[in-house]
Amino acid sequence: LTEPNRTMKKRSLGGKAKKKQKKRRKGREEKRLEALLFNSVGQTNNEHDNPGDDELDFDVIGTKSGDGDAKENGQSDFFQDKDQSEGFEVVEAKAEDAITSGENDAVEALNLAEEGEGGLKPAWVDEHDDEVQVDIASVPRLRKLRKQEDEKVISGREYAKRLRDHFQTLNDGEKSWAKIKDYEEEDASKILIGSGGLLGSSAHYEISKRIPAKEIKMMRVKDANVAAPSEAVVRSTRFHPNGQLMLTAGFDKTLRLFHIDGVRNPKLYSVTLDGFPIYSAEFTGDGSEVVCTSRRHHLFTVSVANGKVTRIPGVKGRRDKSYETFAMAPGADGKYMALVGGNGNICVLSQKNKQHIFGLKANGLITSCAFSGDGNTLHTLCTNGEVYAFDMRKRACISRHFDEASVKGTKITCSLDNSLYACGSSSGVLNLYDRTKSWGLGPRPKPLKAFLNLVTPLDVATFNHDGNLIAMASSRAKDALRIVHTPSRTVFSNWPTSKTPLNYVSTLDFSPNSGYLAIGNAKGKVLLYRLGFYTSS
Repeated sequence: LTEPNRTMKKRSLGGKAKKKQKKRRKGREEKRLEALLFNSVGQTNNEHDNPGDDELDFDVIGTKSGDGDAKENGQSDFFQDKDQSEGFEVVEAKAEDAITSGENDAVEALNLAEEGEGGLKPAWVDEHDDEVQVDIASVPRLRKLRKQEDEKVISGREYAKRLRDHFQTLNDGEKSWAKIKDYEEEDASKILIGSGGLLGSSAHYEISKRIPAKEIKMMRVKDANVAAPSEAVVRSTRFHPNGQLMLTAGFDKTLRLFHIDGVRNPKLYSVTLDGFPIYSAEFTGDGSEVVCTSRRHHLFTVSVANGKVTRIPGVKGRRDKSYETFAMAPGADGKYMALVGGNGNICVLSQKNKQHIFGLKANGLITSCAFSGDGNTLHTLCTNGEVYAFDMRKRACISRHFDEASVKGTKITCSLDNSLYACGSSSGVLNLYDRTKSWGLGPRPKPLKAFLNLVTPLDVATFNHDGNLIAMASSRAKDALRIVHTPSRTVFSNWPTSKTPLNYVSTLDFSPNSGYLAIGNAKGKVLLYRLGFYTSS
C-alpha cells in the first residue's frame, strides 16, 4: 500500500475505536445511573429478598463498593451509600407538614365559599383565587362588572362571583335547571331504566302573558349546529317536544341531532341517507322518531333513541312520484301524518305504523299543509290561493275559501290554540285569519291583517307556542325575515337589524316554550337566538 492509503486506513480504524470508546462510556453512564436509582429506592427490598446482594461489587460510583472505593475514585460523600431509613423519615415529616397546612388552607377557603354562596359546598376551591388581581377598568368588556365608577382592581374570587351574578341578570334570575333536585331512590331507578329524560315530550306548555309590542329582546347564542354545520342548504330545523333536542336536515342527505343548551350545543349523532336529499323532516308527535321525505315515492324514519333507519316504500295503491311536502299532527297523542301527493291528493297515515288510513282530495295542486294544535283539523293551501280545512274525525272538508289577493299560495301555518292561521303568497304578503271569522262566511272572507313587509315569495312561516308571534321569511331574498306581534297586529321594528347575519333563510322554528328561535339558512348554518320575554326554552 502507498503512504496515503496507509494514512486513510489508520484514520478509519481510529474512527471505529472512537465509536467503541463512546459506546463503552455510554454503557458505564447508564450503569451508574441505574445503580444510583436502584440503590436508593430498592435497597429495602434487596435486604429482605436478596441478602447476598451486600457482597456484590459494582464498578460504578456510589454503589455497594464501599466508602473507600468511592473516596479513591475522587467522588464526594453524596454518592456514598447511606442509611435509607433516616432519609425517608425526614421526607415523611416534611410531607405531613405540607399536607396539614394545605388542608387547613382548603378548609378555610371552603368556609369562606359556604358563607358567600348560601351554604352550598363547592366541589373544589382554589385557594389562590384571592391572590389573583383582575383589572376590570382597563378591559372594555369587563367594565360592566364594576359596581362603582372608580373601581379598578378586584380579587379573583370576587371576579368569579360577579360573572355569575351578571349571567343570572342576563337570563332573568336563577333557572330551574340549575337548582339541585332531591330524588328518592325509587324515582332515581325509574330515570335510569328509561330514556325519558331526553326523549320524553313536555307534558304541558308554559302559560305566558302577552308579549309586549314594538320591541322584542333577542340575544344571539352559539349556533345550534356549530358542532357539525350542514354542507348544503338547511331545509328543516325542528325542536323536539321536550325542547332539549333539535334536528337539522337538508340537501346534503344527512340528518343531524343536537342537544341544545345554548352554550356548546353538542352533536348527538348523524345519519346519512344515500341518494335521498332531504326536503322535509319532522319529529313525530311523541318525539320517538323522525320522518324524512324527498322528491321520491318512498320515505325514511329514524329512531331518535338509537338512530335506526327504516325505509317506508311509499303508500300502497298510490303512484305519486314525490312526497316532499307533509305535515305531522302535534302532541303526544297525535295520530296522523299527511303526505301531499299529486293532483290535490292527500294520503293520511298513522304516525305509529305508517300505514295508510284514508285519503283526502282538493281541487288544486297543494303547496303547503298544516295541522291544528289538537290534530283534528288539517289546513291546506293550493297554488290558486284556495284554503281547505279538513276534519280528521269526519274525514271530509268542513270549510274552504280563497286567500285574499293571493296570486299563488306558498305557505300556510296554524296556531296551537286553533284560533288563528296565516297564509303566505308569491307576492310576499302574509294574511292573518281568525278561524271563527273566516269559516262559513263565504268564499272570500276578510283577513284580520295583511302584512306587506316582504316583496318576494313567502315560503317560510310559523307560529310560536302561545300564538303571540309569527316568524315569516322568504328564501328568495337575503335577510328577508320579520316577526309579527299578533295581539297588536304589528311587526317588530328593532329586529332583525342590518347587522343580523341571516343570509338566505330557508327554515325556522320556535322551541316548545318559545325560549329559542332557530333559523336555518343557505350557508348550512342554524342560527340560534334567545327570546328575552320567555324564561323557559
